Amino acid sequence: MNSNFEYYKIFYYVAKYENLTKAASVLKTSQPAVTRTIHNLENDLGCRLFIRSKKGMQMTPEGHTFYEYVAAGCAQFFKGENDLSNLISLENGTIYISATETALHCYLFEAMGAFNEIYPNVHFKVLNNSTTDSVNAVKEGKVDFAFVSTNLQVMKPLKSRTLQSYQEILIGGNKHKELKGREVSLQELSSYPWISLTAETLTRKFLDNYFEEHGLQFSPDMELATTDMILPAVRHNLGIGFIPEEFARVEIESGNLFEIHVKEKLPERNVILIYDTEYPQSIASQAFQKFLRKRTEL
Repeated sequence: MNSNFEYYKIFYYVAKYENLTKAASVLKTSQPAVTRTIHNLENDLGCRLFIRSKKGMQMTPEGHTFYEYVAAGCAQFFKGENDLSNLISLENGTIYISATETALHCYLFEAMGAFNEIYPNVHFKVLNNSTTDSVNAVKEGKVDFAFVSTNLQVMKPLKSRTLQSYQEILIGGNKHKELKGREVSLQELSSYPWISLTAETLTRKFLDNYFEEHGLQFSPDMELATTDMILPAVRHNLGIGFIPEEFARVEIESGNLFEIHVKEKLPERNVILIYDTEYPQSIASQAFQKFLRKRTEL
């Protein structure tokens, strides 16, 4: 038998409405096309499914039996289409993201919150990964977007866009209060105990280059795995360290920590959006990308 789902779908609507014209209207096709399909289906099945009468299209006993199965199948297909539509819509969609810790704190948390104020039923699934792992997640189709805090070159079909710049500041605790309220050279600061991320991170490489450009070698006394661990380490007077301003704002305002003003200003960094131009975006993902573009233009 060569029949396909379209045949069954047309049969279902003709049987449901018992009228060729109404079935054609619902299916957005012509009445002759519907009639032709019913004839083809009857030929494939080897039996009559309808009898045309003044009342319309009346099912034969064989038609009634066949309708019980087709109606049950169509109900499942229609439910599947509806559920899938809800999943990718702005009513119940899900956006998959991989982001670095800094990108989350300096940009993404606020952006997701603002987006959910407009579309409260859209859900975010967020993985907190390194820059490399986040980019790979986009390449492998595991996520819709990557948000990273390091400028890097991406190859087609990946594309990147700068969303926001941010500034890292040097912070210190009460043990080093002699540094408070004055501009200090990097040379003088090199004698202090430093806290930083581990050597393999891109943020650490950024700081290594920063020190090297000023004729110094960066050799931190304490190396930590994540940025948010630097804050308590500095608070406990274990050293000084660079951290995005957003991480330290509350601690500085409360007086637990203070900003050390460095003579050689640290370059600004950026939060970068990375996505695959060939990856099919859901309705929710498209809306979020459009939302981010508008925020960037403000």
